[in-house]
Amino acid sequence: MKKEDIFSPVRDLMCPAPTVSKTSTVHEVISMLKKNSRKYESVDYIYVVENRNLIGVFSIKELFNLNPSTKVEKFMLTNVVSASPKSEGEHIAQLSINHGIKSIPIVESKRFLGVIPPHKVSKLINHSLRKDIFHFAGIHRSHLKYENTLEAPLHISVLHRTPWLIIGLIGIMITAGLMGLFEKVLEKNIILVFFIPTIAYISAALGNQIQTIFIRDIAVIGENLKMHKYVIKQLIISAIIAVIVGILMFLGITLFWKQTYIALAISIATVATLITSSITALGITYILKKSGKDPAVGGGPLGTVISDSTSIVIYLLIASSML
Repeated sequence: MKKEDIFSPVRDLMCPAPTVSKTSTVHEVISMLKKNSRKYESVDYIYVVENRNLIGVFSIKELFNLNPSTKVEKFMLTNVVSASPKSEGEHIAQLSINHGIKSIPIVESKRFLGVIPPHKVSKLINHSLRKDIFHFAGIHRSHLKYENTLEAPLHISVLHRTPWLIIGLIGIMITAGLMGLFEKVLEKNIILVFFIPTIAYISAALGNQIQTIFIRDIAVIGENLKMHKYVIKQLIISAIIAVIVGILMFLGITLFWKQTYIALAISIATVATLITSSITALGITYILKKSGKDPAVGGGPLGTVISDSTSIVIYLLIASSML
């Protein structure tokens, strides 16, 4: 796939398409196609225009089943699926797939400008799928400029990934400093120290799970994703998971350490940290997406460090307040 085919504006991808008036007859349309067929890259659809405005469309297949004297207005479809010249390639691909049409007409202020022909629509669909797959793999969108990701310059790959890891390192150092504030509590209740890695792991694991699902749904569902309902549902699921994990923590600590009150403190702290981690994962992914950043690259490191930091601090705050 050529780079210019992928990244060119929609206007540059457009091609001329056969147009007729609504009063044209089937015979006139067939004669026009025979005379001008070499002008068009695709004749799958014939578009009906009036004063340069797109008012209808029909498939070339219909012409061979009708009386030659039948006028176009008798059988044309008036509900035409179209896109604007400002549309992104992913939108063009989505229209083609959702409506099962090979070519996409381009319209601006009702005026018919041309079509994206089938072979270019196919390239846009392929590119859109590749982009989603790369996002799932945590590859930055800039790598899409290269058909083979091994062709991406080393310095670009390093520059896109390193800053997020540095942010993570700074966050962990800050967390280590905050843990020093709870030194007396940790010395008095050494069991709390044993569960710090557990809290950090389970919170990060749930956060990463939510982020992966969220990034996938953003890529697959796109604009049809109802964000408000989606976030509420994910938080409810996370809350249920948090309660289940908290109960298991309580039972495990009570069984092996025989300290019911400490088990209660740790399990309550666990539930709180898991819910907080879920909110963090959803929030960071959404903010990165809205700001134009790639959540597949930035979401993981940034989400992990914030999740680790907040979960450990919340865990120690709740546990120390109860003990």
